[in-house]
Amino acid sequence: MKKVTIFPAIIYMLFLLWELDAQSEYPEAMVGISHAYYTSFDSDNPFATKEMLDHIRREKFDLVLPLVMREHKIDMWIHVIRPWTWSGTEFRKLEHMNLNYRSIDSSDPLRYEFGSDAAVIVFTDQGDDRIERVVFEGEVDDPSAFDIVRGQSPFINQENYEIMDYVKENSYKVPASEMGYRFMGLGKFVLERDPKRIGVNYAETLSLAEGSETYTLALTDGISYADHLHLSKALGDKYASRMVSAEHLILDYLTRSVLGEIVLFGGSGRGSEEGRIQQFDPIVPGVTTLMDVDGGWYCTREWDHDEEAFSSVPLQRGDMFQSGQTPYYILKDGEAKPPQEILRLWDEVVKVRKIISRNVRIGDTGREALKRIIDKLEGEGMAYIDRDRYDVTLDPEKTQVHLDLHQVGKGVLAPRVSPMGPKWHSDKKIPLLLTLGVEYMVHMPVPEWGKGKHLYYCSLHERGVVTERGVEFALPPVSAIQTIR
Repeated sequence: MKKVTIFPAIIYMLFLLWELDAQSEYPEAMVGISHAYYTSFDSDNPFATKEMLDHIRREKFDLVLPLVMREHKIDMWIHVIRPWTWSGTEFRKLEHMNLNYRSIDSSDPLRYEFGSDAAVIVFTDQGDDRIERVVFEGEVDDPSAFDIVRGQSPFINQENYEIMDYVKENSYKVPASEMGYRFMGLGKFVLERDPKRIGVNYAETLSLAEGSETYTLALTDGISYADHLHLSKALGDKYASRMVSAEHLILDYLTRSVLGEIVLFGGSGRGSEEGRIQQFDPIVPGVTTLMDVDGGWYCTREWDHDEEAFSSVPLQRGDMFQSGQTPYYILKDGEAKPPQEILRLWDEVVKVRKIISRNVRIGDTGREALKRIIDKLEGEGMAYIDRDRYDVTLDPEKTQVHLDLHQVGKGVLAPRVSPMGPKWHSDKKIPLLLTLGVEYMVHMPVPEWGKGKHLYYCSLHERGVVTERGVEFALPPVSAIQTIR
């Protein structure tokens, strides 16, 4: 078995031929995709062109949309992206650059998936291989991905004489509130398709406030009470009674990736391990601080380590610290390589990474995957800890490991292989091509240094993809401790 598997789609999907200079070739490239996709795609991602994003959207409509609608027995999915949840701040900021930045600032995570920051979008399963896709009201970046695009409501601008005259002459046709204009005619549209179950983007049972690390995304709860009232009125009693929450359908749509998304996921990193290694100015022991070298944290620790207290503490020979994913050891006088305990830490880190890689399986819930990994860790003589804090009461010979593997790329954290988060995070099943932020924290005790003294390594958001072989890495993981003379 290979020691570390690197996800092969990053290689073979390059037939799409988005070149490394795509940002300059396509001025509409979404350079701010890190905001739209929440930490997964960097602003310098060369593959994040409008053409690529449109390709992914259509691929998901073809492959993922019918799958999730039928799994959840939803005949019609009505998704409302409320126009007043988009402030346009980022768009105004970059408007002069002629960039495709329209859908960045909405709180709805499906704004990219559907290519709109304000719309009423309706998907209908009419029994064919292909789901009907309709923009009932609103505008989208890629109209050709839809079967019908009605565009913006003529009532979107009330500062219009023709609208004023129409309202006077047809007062019985128009809603009492402007909010209802978006749903005008929807009842007739739904009647013609006669769906048995209508999924709508409101939360019912999930604690969506804890759905995202930013606590700002609407996730599955995109409509207001007023929206619900106007939508119910537009549908009429018969079809309003068929409305159900689309919360689980939305989560499954967000977490199921197509291969084009995996290309973006891999291409959005900072490059290879070698490209991530820092080049420091000369470190002066006793003078240069962790802050001076842009270090993240010390790896040499006491049991009650307080990271904030160490940011301005001068580095000494024999210290180890971490910057990004890469650990650095400052050689002592006369040392040609790190001492045995430092090297042993890295052996433990690689062992943990392998256990994770081989024990996350498609179809598992996050809780099932976590239990399997814990069993394997304990079988290797390690101790699992449910928080990232060294436990001085445990066996002083055992390496302690904390885990938090969670979905990244759409703002949602589930499925989650972790003790953290609400129950539904770890209840979600792991799908094929789930994009994971692989986080593991390793505390290796060094008893000969004294009670509670240990070495620490923290992997934050290592880019993993779940395949039939387990977790494979979209970028080569860090392979060794770097030494500083």
